[in-house]
Amino acid sequence: MSRTGTIIAALLCTAAADTRAVKIERNSAVLEFTYEWPAEASAIPALDRKFQAEAATLYRRSLILAREDHKIYQQQQRGSIADFYSKQWTTAGESRKLLSLKYQRSAYTGGAHPNTDYGVLLWDRARRRQITVWNLFLRPQTLSALMRTPYCQALDSERRKRRGKDWKLGLAEFNACPKFTDLALAPVDGNSNGRFDAVAFIASPYLAGPYSEGKYETVLPVTRQLIAALRPQYRNSFEAQRQ
Repeated sequence: MSRTGTIIAALLCTAAADTRAVKIERNSAVLEFTYEWPAEASAIPALDRKFQAEAATLYRRSLILAREDHKIYQQQQRGSIADFYSKQWTTAGESRKLLSLKYQRSAYTGGAHPNTDYGVLLWDRARRRQITVWNLFLRPQTLSALMRTPYCQALDSERRKRRGKDWKLGLAEFNACPKFTDLALAPVDGNSNGRFDAVAFIASPYLAGPYSEGKYETVLPVTRQLIAALRPQYRNSFEAQRQ
């Protein structure tokens, strides 16, 4: 790690040390509810307020639905079954300008299995607001131009590993390469030095394969070409991996 990277990482760790991760749990006979976010997010007042408000709203909605579902479960004589809702934010990486978060959200409302999906949030510290990965680039279409082919190839490679020799399935959508706009895209700081060195492309269940295969998370390295395509104010937040 460079001296500059060490200093940035130390400053970020010091800021995080003054805050704490937050986990909200509210369990009852009809609903098990959990919502949590990391210290890096709670250190930003606007983000902390956002997650507090979202947790309160989701809990109210989930509880109303759970009470209705509980009546149905009793009529169906399904014993002590209850709904649950869980949303967990984790840190994918951070720099002095950006905080990259990922979430896993799971909910059960009486079906054959829980529903799970994944998402991201990218926070611009200077502008004090949420942005998208597309906002990082001078031309949004450049991301697809540079990473579409490597992503689709890496995705198919992972499908072959999971499915075996005859890896293509009957449903065409489970063999296709998902649109980037349907995926959760998160910059990743793999070595925690305060610069992003990869991009995670996360396909929730049903996007790249059947539910039984779970999510497909494909991580591709940041290249010099990718950094050159970024807006100038964000370039120092990224570093190219050696190829």
